[in-house]
Amino acid sequence: MEWIRRYYEYDGIPFHEAEIRAGLGVLLHDPSVGRAWLITSGNEVIGYTIIGYDFDLEVGGRLATVTDLYLAEDHRRKGHGRRTLEFVAEFCRTSGVRALQLQVERDNVEARALYESFGFEAADRIPMCKRLSHD
Repeated sequence: MEWIRRYYEYDGIPFHEAEIRAGLGVLLHDPSVGRAWLITSGNEVIGYTIIGYDFDLEVGGRLATVTDLYLAEDHRRKGHGRRTLEFVAEFCRTSGVRALQLQVERDNVEARALYESFGFEAADRIPMCKRLSHD
């Protein structure tokens, strides 16, 4: 939870702990919805990444969305993000996933440069979300 809190603070995402805890419980106990990994350097945890699965006819089947990729500030620009993306891409390839997608803040120039150098392309679409009430 502390890593998620750091990421949300960094990216200005509202942190609703009860919702995040509930979702994380599902993710960690049901591998069909996605996967999560801690990112390490030696024996030190330096960040984390999460993917969620979806299905899209445009890519011919399953796709994965990198929903979170966060590295502690002092571990950025050292190749950890690229190695993490390589790991995730290979994991997805061998799991039958046909494409990876992600969202990045427009003003996060460093992250955009990393993602573009890895082969991600900006889509001419606007992400939209509607939260569904579960009262």
